[in-house]
Order: sequence, then C-alpha cells, then structure tokens
Amino acid sequence: MELLAGALLERPPGPKYTSELRFAELAPQAPLPKPGTLAKWRQKLPDGFELALRAPDASWQSPAGPLRPSRELDAGLAWLGEAADALQASMIVVSTSAAVTTGARDRERLRDYFGRIPRTEGRLIAWRPTGLWEPEAVQTMASALSLVGGFDAVDDPAPEAEVLYASLLAEGLRRSFSHALLLDVLDKLQSSGAARAFVTIESRQSFREARLLQALSEGRE
Repeated sequence: MELLAGALLERPPGPKYTSELRFAELAPQAPLPKPGTLAKWRQKLPDGFELALRAPDASWQSPAGPLRPSRELDAGLAWLGEAADALQASMIVVSTSAAVTTGARDRERLRDYFGRIPRTEGRLIAWRPTGLWEPEAVQTMASALSLVGGFDAVDDPAPEAEVLYASLLAEGLRRSFSHALLLDVLDKLQSSGAARAFVTIESRQSFREARLLQALSEGRE
C-alpha cells in the first residue's frame, strides 16, 4: 500500500515540508484566492507533490442552508472547480457539518450536490461528514455517489476500498498522536487491502506527526 501522510494547511508548504512529505491538504481561508494565485502556488511545489483541496464553506453552504441551491452556492462550486484545476489537485475533500443530517431530504441534497461538482479524470472526491453519521452509513452513501468515504483513522474501521481518505483530528482529550498510536493507525490502513491511503493530520504538531507516520510506512522508523 502507498501511504501519503500530510497536514491540513491554509497555504502551500515550504521547502522543509516538501523535502520530507509528498502530500498536503490545503484549506484556503476567506477571502478565497483567485485561480491565478493558486496556479502560482502549484508552480512552487516539486513535481509529483500531491494536493487535496478542502472545499471551503462557501462551496457547500448557501444563505438558505447547507447544500441548498442558490446563486452563492453556484459561485462557490465554480470557484471549487477552478481552484482544483489550478492546483492540479489529486482530490477534493468536502467536510460537511452536523447541519447535514442523515435524513432522507439531506441524502437527496447530497446526491444533487455531488452531482454538480465538476469531475475530472484522475481526480478523487472525498466526503467527510461530522454529526450523527455512522461509519457504515458514510461508506454506503459514498459508494452510491462514487465518492471516497472519509473516516477517523483512530476510531473508525477502515473501509474496503481501493483508495482511502483518513483523518487524524486532535480535539477534546486527544491533543496529539503518539508513536504507538500512529503504529496502530498504520496497521489498520495496511490491513485494509487498499492500494493507496491519503492521511490528513490536524493537530498542533501535524508536520512532525505526518513525517513520523510517513517514515513508519516506509520502514524508516
């Protein structure tokens, strides 16, 4: 299995980061950068460096509520497609809040919404909901919509899929990720049978932890 570990960043990583890791997830903040700016960010990164683009709230929220059609949502989706192209992103990650429920109406809105995201050959679209979604329900919905179903690399089982998108989020009592915990995560991912796994770490020490996880996966630690 090829593992790509990285941190969630607001801006593209610098030389120290790219000398150690081959993946990062970008979450640009408002005011959202123009595609031309994003293309310049891409040009500064090494060949072969992979990016995931975290969809900003404006690309899945609207004044009427999450996923509901509006001119503002149209503009957000347009930016998302242009930004992913400019960054040559390997993946778009849509992380919906607890406001998107498991009910039938929101399930239909999810189908409509993901049907509108521009699809490009070779680019994955991952969905990582929060709230009351059970891991099995996430994977079932993702499979039905031809998405990569995101999961918590610590608490959730790894799905049976060719490509995985896993997150490690430091919140609550979980402030960081120890060597032992990262070994457990690596074992879970490798036992899944997936060909590739993208792992995004969100913590105060995300670079150090991503570097350690990457090294463990390559037998350097």
